[in-house]
Amino acid sequence: MESVRPRRWSFGFLTLFLSTLLFVVLLISYWFRTQLPSVVRITGGPQGGRYAQLAAGLARELRQRLDVEVEVLSSAGSLQNIERLESGQVHLGLYQVETRRVAEQDQHAVHDKRAVQFVSNLYPELVIPVGRFNALELGEESAAGRVWSCNDRLSGDFAAATWLLQHLGRDAATFDIRSVRYMQLADELVAENVDVGILCCGVNAPILRHLLCVTRLKLKRIPAVTAFVHKHASLSPATIPAGYFQTEPMIPPDDFPTVAIQAQLLASEKTPVRLIEEVTRIVADPDFQRRFELIELYRDGRTYAMGRSEFPMHIGASHVFNPELKPLVNPDFVEGTEGLRSFVVSLVVSGWLLRRWWVQRQVRQQEHRLDRYIRNLMKMEIAQMNVDGERGGEDTIVLQKMLDDVTILRQEALGEFTAHELNEDRAVDSFISMCHALSEKISDKLTRSVLIQQAGDTTS
Repeated sequence: MESVRPRRWSFGFLTLFLSTLLFVVLLISYWFRTQLPSVVRITGGPQGGRYAQLAAGLARELRQRLDVEVEVLSSAGSLQNIERLESGQVHLGLYQVETRRVAEQDQHAVHDKRAVQFVSNLYPELVIPVGRFNALELGEESAAGRVWSCNDRLSGDFAAATWLLQHLGRDAATFDIRSVRYMQLADELVAENVDVGILCCGVNAPILRHLLCVTRLKLKRIPAVTAFVHKHASLSPATIPAGYFQTEPMIPPDDFPTVAIQAQLLASEKTPVRLIEEVTRIVADPDFQRRFELIELYRDGRTYAMGRSEFPMHIGASHVFNPELKPLVNPDFVEGTEGLRSFVVSLVVSGWLLRRWWVQRQVRQQEHRLDRYIRNLMKMEIAQMNVDGERGGEDTIVLQKMLDDVTILRQEALGEFTAHELNEDRAVDSFISMCHALSEKISDKLTRSVLIQQAGDTTS
């Protein structure tokens, strides 16, 4: 049976094919993983609030810069925004620090800490109580049974109202706090259905100017505001300067001390890195900061933007704020193709092992390449036993042909094997030794035959 010799180029061809396939698959995966969403969704806040204003501004910038469709969703506030982010309904959302902790303080809820990620601090939200001029001040003993309102129990306003009630020594669980939308708050206060409206918003929120300048309501001072600040780590002191909203007449008439809580831009963990990078560039753009009066962000830049957060920073935001740490390969691509890369490597290794097994099986089933050469060599050795060189010239010719045949057989065999096989295969080494031994035997007989032939010629 004819021997089987594996084709040396087959493994190289397989490697090239799999490498090309891997490159094409990774290229397609990279395109899918790094492309922008068909619709970018931003969850903002109630109409008239600062969240709605900023969400609309971000949407306009994204449409202009990336030429994508952007949808801004109305929201009750921070708690609803974070729920939408965790569920993956939206890509971006605004959030007031610690709103969820205050809302769920008695529920011991467990959340995935990486489902929502931090992008940037935007501005401080001020706790601002608003009421009628003839309404009682906060903290007065005769205020028992009064009605407060906040935007919604899913908003940061409710968290601020809860903290304020705790500061005043009242039980937030039993106090009458009603949910009143921003756009209805002025009517409810004027109609005396609500005594105090608790807002937690940016000082430039449209609703605040409307309440104070159009409806002519009054800011209600917070008693012991410095003590209030020291009760919560996330609060910081803040002041609204006299005449900030209007100078004639002065609104407010005097500096108004209050507390501030950071408003942040958050993202869903599933939001592509490329989108977050562009959003972060927008937020870090001084023109955007001036246009939307993000004063603290404009003044302190990256230091303010990267301030503390209860969520881990999104890697896209980190690329903008810390460009020296940005990797060459998009992290979305690396993470998204991790399983694919493991599968392809496993496939290559399995293919190589399968090929090796198949070749070995074929070799075992077929006659070994060396068997033919050894069999022919054994035939030559048996044939040389019948020629002892005693007949002179006749034996000389036969022995010379035998010696040439051994040499040709050895050269053919050496041409069949690689240098690695010659060094590693002991059977090849044994065959070559046998060839040398047979050549020496034939050479000895050939020498004796030549000597006998020369002796005969001398005698004659």
